[in-house]
Amino acid sequence: MWTLNKFLFLLPVAFIAGTAQTLPTQPIPGQDPTNCMSSMFAIPNCIPEIIQSLVNGEIGTVGHSCCHAFLGLRTDCITEMFDFTPEDFPPALRDYCSRQ
Repeated sequence: MWTLNKFLFLLPVAFIAGTAQTLPTQPIPGQDPTNCMSSMFAIPNCIPEIIQSLVNGEIGTVGHSCCHAFLGLRTDCITEMFDFTPEDFPPALRDYCSRQ
């Protein structure tokens, strides 16, 4: 049920993401799991791009800015926030984004 709640939380957030286009420079030291994805929320359409790539199975739809934000996430944040996805999705996304 917790997994479903996280997915249902991310879905609406994906559609109300802010309009500022920023590139996070580094992960924020001491981020806690409740806001560890804040850098991704700052990129317009980042969360929708990741959800779309997850649903369609096409990681290549994630843009450069979103990849940059994803790569800035700590491993424990990725583990916590993407535990509802297939096990190979976060590593595949990291691999794709590292080549952007």
